[in-house]
Amino acid sequence: MSSKQFELSHPPGDGISRLKFHPADDSKLLVSSWDKQVRLYDTQRDRLTSSHHGHQAAVLDIAFGNEGAFSGGLDRRILAWDSSFSQTTEIGRHDGEVSALEFAPANGILISGSWDRTLRAWDGRHQAAASPIAKLDVEERVYSMSARGTLVAVALAGRKILLYDTRRFEDPLEIRESSLKFPTRCVKLMPDCQGFVCSSVEGRVAVEYLGTEKSNYAFKCHRQAADDNTDLVYPVNAVAFHPVHHTFVTGGSDGVVSLWDPDNKKRLKQYQAYPTSISALDFNTTGSALAVASSYTYDEGEKSHPPDSIWIKSISENETKPKAKKL
Repeated sequence: MSSKQFELSHPPGDGISRLKFHPADDSKLLVSSWDKQVRLYDTQRDRLTSSHHGHQAAVLDIAFGNEGAFSGGLDRRILAWDSSFSQTTEIGRHDGEVSALEFAPANGILISGSWDRTLRAWDGRHQAAASPIAKLDVEERVYSMSARGTLVAVALAGRKILLYDTRRFEDPLEIRESSLKFPTRCVKLMPDCQGFVCSSVEGRVAVEYLGTEKSNYAFKCHRQAADDNTDLVYPVNAVAFHPVHHTFVTGGSDGVVSLWDPDNKKRLKQYQAYPTSISALDFNTTGSALAVASSYTYDEGEKSHPPDSIWIKSISENETKPKAKKL
């Protein structure tokens, strides 16, 4: 691997479900995994700061709050972690597995999505057990969510994308059907909230805009040529936007991370392949580092695979800049 990146010590012992940089401290990285643990790393010192077994089953998602963090998973519980990451409190439950969590800092709301086909909103300013402040039924299981400002995008099984304003959480602002023909793996709002990107299990990504004259489009990616003149097609598991330049990376089950320029509809870079599937990606707040989870996602069933690992990749100022459009 490149000298511009390093592998974190003490990785999870089972599949990595999510990783997120702290919104105010670029050195802190929160990681959830299938070994029932939530881990906090100091990436500057390559140190595991804390590790906790608060959950009774796999942890599927995490979110930083204004203070501390939140986690949810297969045990149907939502836990709040205090600012020192030493204590947890169960703040609520779903009737099914908690598949997605997002914190909306603009109004301090934690939004949870579940396979019980509901969205629930919680007062994320108080880390204590409470009833949800809102509960919305949706027509299918929640697969992925993304929040920026007061906007939330929710990807459902069945290829629906719901858009909500957290200030008026009763009804969606918009309901869209993904232009991708296969199930959604990930949805991410653009940093300027002018649209979103979603990825599918069939090696495709869609770029969709909200209320602008820009045209929506989709493209193929994370594919390899096979010997019989066909393509090996891999799920696109993760998407992350660069916070400054608004280009984005995708990670697939082929172990590849690619960098894309959405305005010019071009791939800017394909990075050297990682040991196994890319299960999660996140940029830090300055865009100077990219966290990469290399963790087998069982698309090919049970088989021998490389150990789970987390890589911290240095990102230069120029490599994520979109190319100037030709006149």
